[in-house]
Amino acid sequence: MKNIDQLADKNAKRSIRRLVGLGVSHGVGKGNVVFLPTGRSPEPRSKLAEKDVEDEVRRFRLAVDTAKRQLLELSKSPAQDKDHPVSEIFSLHLLILGSSIVERAESVIRAQRVNAEWAIKSVLGEYSAKQAALADVHFRDKYLDIEDVASRITRAMKGSRPSLTLDPNTVVVAHEMRPSAVIELAKHRPAGLITEIGGWTSHMSIVAREFRLPMVTGIKNVEKFLKTGDLVVVDGDSGEVLLDADGSSPPGYPTQSFVESANEIRNTSAVSTNDGVEIVIRTNAEDPAIYRTSEALGARGVGLYRSELLISDKGVLPDEDQQVAAYSEMARAVGEFGVAIRTFDGVPEQDSDDGVPSERNPALGLRAIRAGLSKPNFFREQIRAILLASNVGKVDIVLPMISNIDDILQARSMISSVRQEMISNGMNVKDPRIGIMVEVPSTVLAVGQMAKHIDFLCLGTNDLVQYLLAVDRDNDTVAEWYQTLNPAVLSAIKIVLEAAANAGIPTTVCGEMAGSPFYIPVLIGLGARELSINTNSIRPLIKLISGISAGDAAALVYSLKSCETAGEIETKLREYYQENWDSLFPPGLVSSKHR
Repeated sequence: MKNIDQLADKNAKRSIRRLVGLGVSHGVGKGNVVFLPTGRSPEPRSKLAEKDVEDEVRRFRLAVDTAKRQLLELSKSPAQDKDHPVSEIFSLHLLILGSSIVERAESVIRAQRVNAEWAIKSVLGEYSAKQAALADVHFRDKYLDIEDVASRITRAMKGSRPSLTLDPNTVVVAHEMRPSAVIELAKHRPAGLITEIGGWTSHMSIVAREFRLPMVTGIKNVEKFLKTGDLVVVDGDSGEVLLDADGSSPPGYPTQSFVESANEIRNTSAVSTNDGVEIVIRTNAEDPAIYRTSEALGARGVGLYRSELLISDKGVLPDEDQQVAAYSEMARAVGEFGVAIRTFDGVPEQDSDDGVPSERNPALGLRAIRAGLSKPNFFREQIRAILLASNVGKVDIVLPMISNIDDILQARSMISSVRQEMISNGMNVKDPRIGIMVEVPSTVLAVGQMAKHIDFLCLGTNDLVQYLLAVDRDNDTVAEWYQTLNPAVLSAIKIVLEAAANAGIPTTVCGEMAGSPFYIPVLIGLGARELSINTNSIRPLIKLISGISAGDAAALVYSLKSCETAGEIETKLREYYQENWDSLFPPGLVSSKHR
């Protein structure tokens, strides 16, 4: 806990306790405290007879298969509103299950002749401890994901699944929360969440933001200050937990919903730095309801519509009518601000059973625009659907994973062919702008030439860092090499933004970098003027952008030229932020490590 203050209520003449932590999910909630059971019971170590070892291995494998089925279901149906970050979290859990961790647990069962519960606790406990010791908070907090997977396997071996019942207006308090626990809690709509540990980038916090649950972390020894039944206010905006000394709620501190608390910036169409440079905020959305929330918070249009989320759980592509309905619904919602629809960034499973063996490295294989060009029937159908939706509202087309000019020329030729065919058949279709994702090094190096053949760029920072540094962003064993602030990454972004400016075309920056306040001054200093971010990042980014100077950001970026490592850059940024803009950042963010 950072500090505890006593607030004097002059009217009621009583003392209000204020516990100050870190707000990691916006909104304000009021309710009665309930402590979340840890769910951690010691797993006894049982010695097995030689004849029972293989039976134990089989029991363990069945539990792993059960856990995989559960995670596959969760990863493809993350929430009622199809929030993508939740799906990504469970996809990470699937990767953990598919790693060498499971093989090591089997080896422990055989070598030590012990029960599977003990083996998985031993092996995943070791990995979890290593993860928790990492310097980079973005990767360090993933130790909870490893523990989450271990718990899921153990429950599967025991034949039990988590169940929880909460009364209305409950504030849930715990030492820490695993991502799956937050999702389970979200079903009961608690008024707020409080934990002792956790950071802005932890999956626990990401899930809380996606479900719009007010959350405060960093309240150390919380059980000393709160007891079951206390009526408290959880302020995820300020990072405070408030209660009266007599246990009642502070007066004049009503509960506010996520959208209602944003009235001060409702209907804002753009935001400017304090020296007058306009920054356009767009949102990543596939659901009109999510977009309407984003628009109320200040977003203007959808900068990235991930059409692959329309693919069914079994890998079946939506038909043309389904696509037209989905794209048209979003086009109506965004109106004049427009929606940039990215063509399928992947390859459907149903189209892979043609006798070709599974790819060894699908991230570098037949996916995205490569799949579209090699399977033109699917690509043409999607283009027809997008063109039909263009009659409803402003629609752009984004081509993913472009690596050379041939990709652009072939795709544009097919789009033109489909459009002319539709016009010949008497259809009235618009002529959408065509842009590309900048994600791979070859695109960065050739972006000046590519800019002559397109109307805009969409800079995907997640994949750009991954491909530029040859580091799998979902592989924790190489976490130290995934460096968003690597000098090469910043140089690549600068090259792209300058090439687009010289060509007179806009660039929308998306990905984790665009949604994190820590990186925003760097992006603005490099020349970024359009950002596409998730709904829950909008408010803190608008506050930050409106409080900084674009000129100062440019000077700050220029000063980074002398830095040779990501660590040096991070240190310099943190020092500058703390000295000049500390109050503009979410509490505790500047002191956390980012790379």
